[in-house]
Amino acid sequence: MRATIKSDAMQSVCLALQLGLLLQLQASPVSSFLHHPLVRVKPATSRTVGFSSTAGAFSEEELETAFFSIDVKATGSIPRSSFADALADLGVELPKYQKNDLFDKYDADAGGSIDLDEFKSLMADPKMSGVKPSRNVKYAMDMFKKYDADGSGEIDRAEFREIAKEIQADARRRNLISVAAAAIGATIVADYSQEYQWAQKNFRSLYIEPKAEEAQNVAFPTALLSGDLDEAIAKTLSKRGFTPENTIFAHSACSDEVNNKDEQLVALMVNRWQEGFSLGGLAGLPFAGKSGFRAFLHHVPDSGKLLVMFAPHVGIDDRGVVGALQRDGQSKVSNACGAAVGAYKALMAKASSDKPAVKLGDDKDTDLFDPQLNTIVGLLEPRLEGIDNALDPISFVTYQMYAIVRDLVDDCIAQTPDVWDFANEVAVVGGIMINRRIGGDFFQPLSFETRVKDGSPGGNAIDLFEEAFGQKPDLANVLGSKEAASALYDRSGKRAKL
Repeated sequence: MRATIKSDAMQSVCLALQLGLLLQLQASPVSSFLHHPLVRVKPATSRTVGFSSTAGAFSEEELETAFFSIDVKATGSIPRSSFADALADLGVELPKYQKNDLFDKYDADAGGSIDLDEFKSLMADPKMSGVKPSRNVKYAMDMFKKYDADGSGEIDRAEFREIAKEIQADARRRNLISVAAAAIGATIVADYSQEYQWAQKNFRSLYIEPKAEEAQNVAFPTALLSGDLDEAIAKTLSKRGFTPENTIFAHSACSDEVNNKDEQLVALMVNRWQEGFSLGGLAGLPFAGKSGFRAFLHHVPDSGKLLVMFAPHVGIDDRGVVGALQRDGQSKVSNACGAAVGAYKALMAKASSDKPAVKLGDDKDTDLFDPQLNTIVGLLEPRLEGIDNALDPISFVTYQMYAIVRDLVDDCIAQTPDVWDFANEVAVVGGIMINRRIGGDFFQPLSFETRVKDGSPGGNAIDLFEEAFGQKPDLANVLGSKEAASALYDRSGKRAKL
């Protein structure tokens, strides 16, 4: 339950914390942030409690705030391609044809986008009577108003400097959460995750790393922020009766600490489903094995449901290098996933001594120092055919790691004969976790299905991918050929076996 904060001073503290967490400020001088562009948002001129749910009954301030909340890229207009998402963010659910009709009706100048004036007309339409935008938007507008000292409608460099000073540029996000918990109380922190996810998404343009963003859009073209993916999974499964009370969640993700941060996917899903069973080891392989899966299975509520999320991971650094990551507290770049990159380097060294090893960071992790890495090397070796045609070798390796983990998770389910004695449905979502230094981690979804009992060991599979995420990405360019892309999605061909 959201706590009600009556003190303006306390609201300012919370808002300052929000922006500090949002920017994920590192141990850097304040001056390093002064290159950020101006924030061009007209602030609300008076405080309001909330939004009316009656069409046409909005104040000017409420309309501007609502528009701000859906103008994610701060362009001053909502293009047709973003209109459906904008309506959903405002809490309006309409059939696709009605959304298109609304857009055409209120795009008065036929410019292909809805500007603020057109948006105000749109909000008077009876179909908009269900609008319920988040109150957090008003908080953000209040904070903007506080720091826009000259009332120009822009945050300039001097004003941004004051924000950075107040939230202490060298404080880490997790420390700020702890301070907030101690100073303000658990009731506020209990609702913080939702606010953080909203702020992270809406203010990304202020602090993203352009080269990393470009590399991600090319190599992982339909990747979603962790919070958006968590929400899409939950929304889809709720229609099938999955609840925290009847569902037990397991994850097979790499044991690397970057995958276990607050507000990122594993933590978000554990929080949503209220507990999590770890199946994964290095590179996300389910090294807990069939014994571990059986233990997980035996913990399911009576006649309940299983949910499994699996994913290898990969970093992208500020240079746009896939497979590299600058970790918290380190000045040097290291490999992510170190196990997958190390396995690839070892195989390249084995194949040709005159081929230079891929150098992404300063990790010296090519020695086969334990059984897990030996296993990864053995499973990856037969999957490297075609890598020379790929966009880059580490993206190719990461997609192959996804296929390896998928096959092993599939086998855990199919080769557990009593799975249907304990569970009546098993949902499995798979993809690639993408670690970013700032801006939040992403997830490239590649599979999402649920399985129900039909007499076969693996159950009857029902594909949920398109319902949750839309069309699967075309990976021909990334993997080097249509054949390589088809092979990735084809489960009937080459399969990983332990």
